[in-house]
Amino acid sequence: MNFYLRTFLDVISVTIPIFSIMAIGYLFRRKEIIKETAVPALNKIAYYLGLTTLIFTSIVKYDLREIFNVGIIKTLYVTFAIFIVIVLLSVYFLKIKKKTKGAMAISSFRCNMAFVGIPIVISAFGDIAAAKASIIIGFMTPVNIIFAIIFLKILGGEEKKKNYGRFFLDFIKDPLLIASILGILISYFRVSIPKPVMDLLNTLAGLAVPLALVTIGASFKFSHIKRNLKYLIPTSILKLLIEPAIAFFIGKYVFDIGPVDTTITVILFAMPLAVAAYIMGKEYDSDSDFISSSLILSTVSSAFTLTFWLFFLKIIFKSG
Repeated sequence: MNFYLRTFLDVISVTIPIFSIMAIGYLFRRKEIIKETAVPALNKIAYYLGLTTLIFTSIVKYDLREIFNVGIIKTLYVTFAIFIVIVLLSVYFLKIKKKTKGAMAISSFRCNMAFVGIPIVISAFGDIAAAKASIIIGFMTPVNIIFAIIFLKILGGEEKKKNYGRFFLDFIKDPLLIASILGILISYFRVSIPKPVMDLLNTLAGLAVPLALVTIGASFKFSHIKRNLKYLIPTSILKLLIEPAIAFFIGKYVFDIGPVDTTITVILFAMPLAVAAYIMGKEYDSDSDFISSSLILSTVSSAFTLTFWLFFLKIIFKSG
């Protein structure tokens, strides 16, 4: 079989199941198998129970020395710094409402690394990739939250009183952040976890991937997109193509972190918009219609762009 065709088939064998499960979630909500009122509760179960335990167990399975690469952290922060400047310059001078500017900014950089990213890297590379992805999420969660608040404050959205204290508490209590830090500490100090406890955590972690994907699909509402399409398209291009392209260049040519680590980093930066961005936008009185539209458009579009990135990276590193 032709190398390119085989590579393409390998790639779609990863992406098609992921987005098929999302489609099932959407159909289940449309058929009211999943009630609309149940979606927020399912989302919390996936986030607080499934993904938290998955991130923790993914890290503690390995010695930190096996999975930690300081070059990845350098790549993350340099990529993010460059991209933040691009986002700021892209939206600051637009002749649109301030609320929409803030919504467009956070829609450009908030990545759904946990809900979509972890299933993709597990399917493509296995458990050790999930461990590396979990560490990336741990390092990226603080800067994502901090810069989302900054952009909503500077570019648009009039925050409610006393929200700073609330978001600071939410930040330090974020379960994914806590799970990442605990996992890193336990992995580094090689703390032994009793088998019954680990078995329980592994069972709970098994909930994460299918439940997260189903709830994303069940959350889709195809409204407001047409009205915002003029700015949604460039926002999605920034999110799904420009940001991962920067990560690829920095990872491969600046820090040379290796094929697998570069691929994982690029794929995580190529994720669609995170659901958390919509929640934060609502709290800060931003343009929540724009954010919800961006959430849907970027997630649907990522079915194609993620396939492209996986294919491109396999070709590049195979030929290299």
